[in-house]
Amino acid sequence: MLQSVSAQLQPDEPSRAGPIAPFDRIAAIDIVRGIALFGVMAINVTTVFRVSIFEQFLPAGLDGTWLDRALYWILMAGVDLKAFALFSLLFGVGLAIQYDHLSASSRRTALLVRRLAFLLLIGAAHLILIWNGDILFEYAIAGFVVLPFLFCRLRILTTVGTALLAVFLLSPFLPPIAPMPSRAWMIQNVAEATRIYGSGGFAEVLAFRVHELPGFLPLHLFMFPRTVALMLIGVTSWRSGLFRAGTRTSRYLPLVASVGILVGLLCSGHQLQR
Repeated sequence: MLQSVSAQLQPDEPSRAGPIAPFDRIAAIDIVRGIALFGVMAINVTTVFRVSIFEQFLPAGLDGTWLDRALYWILMAGVDLKAFALFSLLFGVGLAIQYDHLSASSRRTALLVRRLAFLLLIGAAHLILIWNGDILFEYAIAGFVVLPFLFCRLRILTTVGTALLAVFLLSPFLPPIAPMPSRAWMIQNVAEATRIYGSGGFAEVLAFRVHELPGFLPLHLFMFPRTVALMLIGVTSWRSGLFRAGTRTSRYLPLVASVGILVGLLCSGHQLQR
């Protein structure tokens, strides 16, 4: 059962700005966040690590044994994008918790901005030096978009979050903000990635990674409304008491979870049939 945060803020500024004590953390949220990160890792290891991310947009058969193919379809149906969605929602929950925790601090906004700026820096370093499929950079930018809404009423959070989610769901039927790279470009990119990641040195891999970055822009622009929407929904869920035991709203958590699982299964089935 989810537990409520019971930490009482101390009158001194360092205590107000410090992290929540381990015994005051909400273990269930930390556990679910860990599950989401494990799902992200499982998908990345299977689909985009050490290969071009654009390989998934080209038609190809599934190689390997029946177990490899079964594992691939299980991940696609049960984990793909769901782990990212869950982590986005929990990111919003985390922002709301930080906002509440710093409520007595006169430096609340500055501290929230500083944390997001540090995340942006870490994401940029990871994006350039380690892996250009990094998501932390986008999360930091989305966090800056969400930050002003932390000061808004619940009704505004709900309305904007729902509207952005609707925009994402309707985006396949709308003109793209930025067109995807051509099929010829992706074929060449995949071939270069296979060669460079397989035998290239660090400098060659780094140069290829930077050269590939502009192709990622349409992907990020497509997913960005969903990322912000889920963060806002996460803030709304926390503010409404959905994740805190003993509140009136928390009684609806099993119903919300059941509906979400059902909708997720229907969407996954439709996606796999395409």
